[in-house]
Amino acid sequence: MPFDIEELMLESIQDFDSLLKSGQKIIYNHIGDRVILSDKSALKHIFQNLVSNALKFSRENSEVLVETTALNHTLTLKIQDFGIGIPKVDQTHLFERFYRAQNAMNIKGTGLGLHIVAKYVELLKGSIECSSEENKGTEFIIVLENV
Repeated sequence: MPFDIEELMLESIQDFDSLLKSGQKIIYNHIGDRVILSDKSALKHIFQNLVSNALKFSRENSEVLVETTALNHTLTLKIQDFGIGIPKVDQTHLFERFYRAQNAMNIKGTGLGLHIVAKYVELLKGSIECSSEENKGTEFIIVLENV
Protein backbone atom coordinates (compact mmCIF):
# COMPACT_ATOMS: atom_id res chain seq x y z
CA MET A 1 0.00 0.00 0.00
CA PRO A 2 1.23 3.53 -0.67
CA PHE A 3 2.07 5.62 2.39
CA ASP A 4 3.98 8.75 3.39
CA ILE A 5 7.44 7.62 4.56
CA GLU A 6 8.25 10.97 6.17
CA GLU A 7 5.03 10.90 8.17
CA LEU A 8 5.74 7.31 9.32
CA MET A 9 9.26 8.24 10.46
CA LEU A 10 8.15 11.36 12.33
CA GLU A 11 5.37 9.45 14.13
CA SER A 12 7.79 6.66 15.03
CA ILE A 13 10.36 9.13 16.35
CA GLN A 14 7.72 10.57 18.71
CA ASP A 15 7.25 7.06 20.11
CA PHE A 16 10.84 7.20 21.41
CA ASP A 17 10.38 10.30 23.58
CA SER A 18 10.06 8.22 26.75
CA LEU A 19 13.17 6.13 25.93
CA LEU A 20 15.57 9.03 25.39
CA LYS A 21 18.38 9.33 27.90
CA SER A 22 19.13 12.78 29.26
CA GLY A 23 20.14 15.07 26.40
CA GLN A 24 19.69 12.46 23.65
CA LYS A 25 18.17 13.64 20.36
CA ILE A 26 16.96 11.95 17.20
CA ILE A 27 17.62 14.13 14.16
CA TYR A 28 15.64 13.21 11.06
CA ASN A 29 16.00 14.30 7.44
CA HIS A 30 14.11 13.17 4.35
CA ILE A 31 15.10 13.59 0.71
CA GLY A 32 12.93 12.91 -2.32
CA ASP A 33 9.48 11.45 -2.76
CA ARG A 34 7.28 11.24 0.30
CA VAL A 35 4.84 8.59 -0.87
CA ILE A 36 6.28 5.12 -1.41
CA LEU A 37 4.88 1.67 -2.03
CA SER A 38 6.11 -0.89 0.50
CA ASP A 39 5.14 -2.79 3.64
CA LYS A 40 4.55 -0.02 6.17
CA SER A 41 4.46 -2.38 9.15
CA ALA A 42 7.74 -4.10 8.24
CA LEU A 43 9.48 -0.75 7.71
CA LYS A 44 8.22 0.50 11.06
CA HIS A 45 9.59 -2.62 12.81
CA ILE A 46 12.97 -2.22 11.08
CA PHE A 47 13.14 1.45 12.01
CA GLN A 48 12.04 0.97 15.62
CA ASN A 49 14.54 -1.79 16.25
CA LEU A 50 17.50 0.05 14.78
CA VAL A 51 16.69 3.33 16.52
CA SER A 52 16.05 1.66 19.88
CA ASN A 53 19.46 -0.03 19.57
CA ALA A 54 21.10 3.26 18.62
CA LEU A 55 19.63 4.94 21.70
CA LYS A 56 20.41 2.00 24.00
CA PHE A 57 24.07 1.82 22.94
CA SER A 58 24.65 5.59 23.01
CA ARG A 59 25.46 7.84 25.91
CA GLU A 60 23.52 10.74 27.34
CA ASN A 61 23.74 14.02 25.39
CA SER A 62 24.26 12.22 22.09
CA GLU A 63 22.52 12.29 18.73
CA VAL A 64 21.06 9.58 16.54
CA LEU A 65 20.90 10.63 12.91
CA VAL A 66 18.13 9.22 10.71
CA GLU A 67 17.80 9.83 7.01
CA THR A 68 15.36 8.49 4.44
CA THR A 69 15.90 9.01 0.72
CA ALA A 70 13.21 7.99 -1.75
CA LEU A 71 14.27 8.52 -5.34
CA ASN A 72 13.62 6.55 -8.53
CA HIS A 73 11.59 3.90 -6.69
CA THR A 74 14.46 3.20 -4.28
CA LEU A 75 14.28 3.82 -0.54
CA THR A 76 17.45 4.23 1.48
CA LEU A 77 17.20 4.32 5.27
CA LYS A 78 20.30 5.37 7.23
CA ILE A 79 20.55 5.27 11.00
CA GLN A 80 23.76 6.47 12.61
CA ASP A 81 24.75 6.72 16.25
CA PHE A 82 27.91 7.80 18.03
CA GLY A 83 27.76 5.18 20.76
CA ILE A 84 29.90 2.27 21.90
CA GLY A 85 30.25 0.79 18.41
CA ILE A 86 30.65 -2.87 17.53
CA PRO A 87 34.01 -4.64 17.78
CA LYS A 88 35.33 -5.86 14.40
CA VAL A 89 35.36 -9.46 15.64
CA ASP A 90 31.59 -9.31 16.28
CA GLN A 91 30.53 -7.60 13.06
CA THR A 92 30.32 -10.76 10.94
CA HIS A 93 27.86 -12.31 13.42
CA LEU A 94 25.54 -9.31 13.90
CA PHE A 95 22.50 -10.79 12.20
CA GLU A 96 22.70 -14.23 13.81
CA ARG A 97 19.93 -15.20 16.19
CA PHE A 98 20.76 -14.58 19.89
CA TYR A 99 24.19 -13.12 19.06
CA ARG A 100 25.42 -10.34 21.36
CA ALA A 101 28.58 -8.32 20.81
CA GLN A 102 31.26 -8.65 23.45
CA ASN A 103 30.94 -5.04 24.56
CA ALA A 104 27.14 -5.30 24.92
CA MET A 105 26.92 -8.09 27.48
CA ASN A 106 26.15 -5.73 30.38
CA ILE A 107 23.39 -3.95 28.40
CA LYS A 108 19.90 -5.42 28.44
CA GLY A 109 18.92 -7.32 25.29
CA THR A 110 18.23 -10.74 23.77
CA GLY A 111 20.31 -10.74 20.61
CA LEU A 112 17.21 -11.16 18.45
CA GLY A 113 16.62 -7.60 17.21
CA LEU A 114 19.15 -7.45 14.38
CA HIS A 115 18.25 -10.98 13.31
CA ILE A 116 14.62 -9.91 12.98
CA VAL A 117 15.62 -6.72 11.13
CA ALA A 118 17.64 -8.80 8.65
CA LYS A 119 14.66 -11.12 8.07
CA TYR A 120 12.34 -8.16 7.40
CA VAL A 121 14.88 -6.69 4.96
CA GLU A 122 15.13 -10.08 3.25
CA LEU A 123 11.33 -10.30 2.97
CA LEU A 124 11.29 -6.85 1.37
CA LYS A 125 14.02 -8.00 -1.05
CA GLY A 126 16.40 -5.33 0.19
CA SER A 127 19.93 -5.12 1.47
CA ILE A 128 21.40 -4.11 4.81
CA GLU A 129 24.91 -2.91 5.55
CA CYS A 130 26.57 -2.03 8.81
CA SER A 131 29.72 -0.03 9.42
CA SER A 132 30.97 0.46 12.93
CA GLU A 133 34.00 1.45 14.91
CA GLU A 134 34.35 0.70 18.59
CA ASN A 135 33.79 3.78 20.79
CA LYS A 136 32.90 5.90 17.74
CA GLY A 137 29.51 4.60 16.65
CA THR A 138 27.56 2.54 14.17
CA GLU A 139 25.70 3.17 10.93
CA PHE A 140 23.12 0.91 9.33
CA ILE A 141 22.07 1.45 5.72
CA ILE A 142 19.05 -0.33 4.30
CA VAL A 143 18.21 -0.14 0.61
CA LEU A 144 14.85 -1.25 -0.78
CA GLU A 145 14.17 -1.30 -4.53
CA ASN A 146 10.81 -0.94 -6.30
CA VAL A 147 9.12 1.16 -3.63
